[in-house]
Amino acid sequence: MHTVNLVRLGAVHWLCAIRSPAAFQSFRPLRRFSTTKNARCAHNEARSDVERAAIAATSGVGLCDKAQEFLRRKNAAGRGDATLAPVFDMCGPAVDLYGLRGDEVRPGLTSFFGAHPGLTHELLAAPVPCGPSAVQYPFVKSWRSPEDGEVRRWSSIEAAKPRNKVERLEFDGEGLLVRVSVVEATAPISDVTN
Repeated sequence: MHTVNLVRLGAVHWLCAIRSPAAFQSFRPLRRFSTTKNARCAHNEARSDVERAAIAATSGVGLCDKAQEFLRRKNAAGRGDATLAPVFDMCGPAVDLYGLRGDEVRPGLTSFFGAHPGLTHELLAAPVPCGPSAVQYPFVKSWRSPEDGEVRRWSSIEAAKPRNKVERLEFDGEGLLVRVSVVEATAPISDVTN
């Protein structure tokens, strides 16, 4: 009995690879999968919407989208259109946010935004995956100086310094931030399980 199931399982993967509805119809135990125009593998059919959403959220494209959302939320807080609460909502329970951890995260980031009125971030290039659960991007941040009201800018890439930094976002398996840092563009990816 177990051998027959293993043979059927092997046939399912082989049939999924060729994606031919005729092949599905000729294999009787899988007939129910041939009713859709684009036949799907049995293991994909069994996934719940929640599982599919989690996989999409932690794919390279999904993580790049999350990076864009992180910037939108930070910029909204910097402009005064929102609080930092939506930024914190993206963070896992043990997040390392620019070196702030645990009870330091909320007051530390809030204080930084308070010391840099109008803080906004502009992408110099689109976020790109740099590891299985990480994305990075070069950026320019701008704010008004509290002393004289002049606009200040800091670019993560500046040939004259020389500086070649990026903001790197690392995510857990649920798509929550576990580490946000500004690092050299060529710095190795950290171990996000720590």
